[in-house]
Formats: sequence, C-alpha cells, structure tokens
Amino acid sequence: MTAGEAFGDVESVKGVSDVYSPVSGVVSEINEELLDAPEMINDAPYDAWFIKVKEVSEAEELLSADEYAAFVESEKE
Repeated sequence: MTAGEAFGDVESVKGVSDVYSPVSGVVSEINEELLDAPEMINDAPYDAWFIKVKEVSEAEELLSADEYAAFVESEKE
C-alpha cells in the first residue's frame, strides 16, 4: 500500500467515502470483524482498526493521540 492512496471505503447514510492510507507498507492483517460490525469504528475508534501494516515507511507526519487531541481542541476555538 502507498501513503495517500485509498485502501477501502466506508458507507454512511449520505454516501460512500474512501479511506486513505497514512503510511506506505505491506498489509499484514485485515480486520474481518468490521465486515459484520462496522459500527465498531464509531463506537470505539481507538480500539478498532481496519488493517495492520508492516514494513511501514512515510509515517513521519502522523500525529500521536495527544497531538491529535490538542489539534481537535484548537479547532473548537
């Protein structure tokens, strides 16, 4: 998989959206549970996952959970 390219999609009442990879690497596992229970992503986003990637590269621009929380708070102001 390549950073910035779509690796799947999610459906909502309003339409279908692509899910883009934030990193380049090799897909090592797919979360098959999401096929039967896609609501897991909304219900527990820090516990659920779409895919696992190994041999990761191009990841230096990712935010940690704390950095993301600070970003979200700054957007509320």
